[in-house]
Amino acid sequence: IELYAGIALDYDYWEDGCINGWKCKFSPRTFEGRIGYNVFTGTSPPRDNPANPTPTTLVTYDGRSKDWWSTYGIMFEIKAREDVEITSFSFYTVSTTKKTETEIWTRDGPYKGYTSSSFGWEKIYSGDIDHRGPYELTVVKLKTSVYIQEGETASFYIVSPGIISVKAKKEGETVAQDDAIELYAGIALDYGYWETGCYNGWQCKKSPRTFEGVIGYNVFSITDSPRENPPGAGATLITYDGDRSKDYWSTFGIMFEIKAREDVEITSFSFYTVSTTKKTETEIWTRDGPYKGYTSSSFGWEKIYSGDIDHRGPYELTVVKLKTSVYIQEGETASFYIVSPGIISVKAKKEGETVAQDDAIELYAGIALDYDYWEDGCINGWKCKFSPRTFEGRIGYNVFTGTSPPRDNPANPTPTTLVTYDGRSKDWWSTYGIMFEIKAR
Repeated sequence: IELYAGIALDYDYWEDGCINGWKCKFSPRTFEGRIGYNVFTGTSPPRDNPANPTPTTLVTYDGRSKDWWSTYGIMFEIKAREDVEITSFSFYTVSTTKKTETEIWTRDGPYKGYTSSSFGWEKIYSGDIDHRGPYELTVVKLKTSVYIQEGETASFYIVSPGIISVKAKKEGETVAQDDAIELYAGIALDYGYWETGCYNGWQCKKSPRTFEGVIGYNVFSITDSPRENPPGAGATLITYDGDRSKDYWSTFGIMFEIKAREDVEITSFSFYTVSTTKKTETEIWTRDGPYKGYTSSSFGWEKIYSGDIDHRGPYELTVVKLKTSVYIQEGETASFYIVSPGIISVKAKKEGETVAQDDAIELYAGIALDYDYWEDGCINGWKCKFSPRTFEGRIGYNVFTGTSPPRDNPANPTPTTLVTYDGRSKDWWSTYGIMFEIKAR
């Protein structure tokens, strides 16, 4: 790169903002400091799609002259021309209101038939943001990216009262596109989150409307990457299809098995809960092999997570990232027991049946335990074990390629462990310290 001498502006942002005739423009002046940049080798990527975390952006706005509106929210669809990851939305607002309650929802496929309530939608963002007004972008970076496979469509609903949208010619028409994504005209919703929230019979659904702003995304150059399995982002097995009409239950915990079709590392569990209880005591246990014969107590199990978490309710995922990942070698099975009172599970046909699968892992129907952690803790003879039940949510994992690492020695910074303890029955002592030797083989 080459840097040229420029000018300095003072007393205001631009020359036309000079105060009392003071001189604002000073020339020549040189930028003093450091300029960070990346160099690309090989085939040059387009400027807005470098091989680094900065996402590509689709700009959908070209000025304030269009027929624009301020509403409660905007709903629209994006079609992927390549495998993409939607990472952010930047939009304009009618005012500069502080701490505006904002939510972003998504669903696979079109939004038609799903505008009246949150049924069939997943909330991927919730927070209070400061609106920047009609001439400066209000930026929302998604905490959970949305992956869309080439040729597929995903719907989005941005709720941020005062968001600006532009009138389009026809709902569903293409209003902006580039090589990777295509944006369709959608609808605006006003006076409530969903159509069923209209007040006083006012019109809530305004069509057609266009999202106005910038859509941030990354492109993945991979053959047939599944929607929830982009490179570098970890894979996710989705076990829930958004249908809340299923026979679902709220219990104390859910126990199930996962079989590995490849060498995998289980990194997280995301699930639904019956309420939005704060600081819910949550534990996750695991063991090698099946859980049968090990449902009555913690004997034979290893606790890999313990903490107080905030439940997100039945329509938003409660995410638990494991502090200790669990490695399962190809062909092996591991059992898991998630204890989080109020966790939702779905009734299955048969315990042990396959209820969800992809190329790397397979999930089997298990059991739900209620009224206590384990079966031997049932109170007043109430039934504690409910079978069959299915874990409902998402299972995060990574796949290891190349030579299969042993389960306790993955190809990442997590070390191998030598377990020297098998119970409390030995002749044990409490002292000030312990000194010992280790010989390396």
